[in-house]
Amino acid sequence: MFENFSRISISKNTLISIILLFLFQTGCTVQLISSYDATLDNAVTKLYQKTERFFLTLNSQTGLPECGYEHHMEFYKDAKVSINTIEIRARAIPDNNLTIQQVGLLKENIESLEKLHQIGCLTNKQIETLRMSFNSAFTAILKLELAKKRGD
Repeated sequence: MFENFSRISISKNTLISIILLFLFQTGCTVQLISSYDATLDNAVTKLYQKTERFFLTLNSQTGLPECGYEHHMEFYKDAKVSINTIEIRARAIPDNNLTIQQVGLLKENIESLEKLHQIGCLTNKQIETLRMSFNSAFTAILKLELAKKRGD
């Protein structure tokens, strides 16, 4: 293919560089991550709101019989449905591995929280520590989605 170029003093590497430069200047972009997904963003935000309400409720019930796991089983059912729905949505989007990983970590956190709660009521200090951990997980997912929206 490059035989005709032998008379011209351009090396193969130079030619490839010129072609690549041309492609970049004409707007050819390589996307290594999925695009922003408003549905995923909204679903994560709704799950965050449910989780925040749950922690506030638990905090107000410290030391009361209502703090027990059996009084909060509905939250865990709803949270599992929400996180499974978010996970399915994230997996359906091509090139979305980072979001899938983050959602998987959040799912593990929910499962661990449920197991911990089954052992007994949580103290205010435990609740605050868990709340901060969940806030970090939710923030990471939402920051990534918002960065996708901005094109970062």
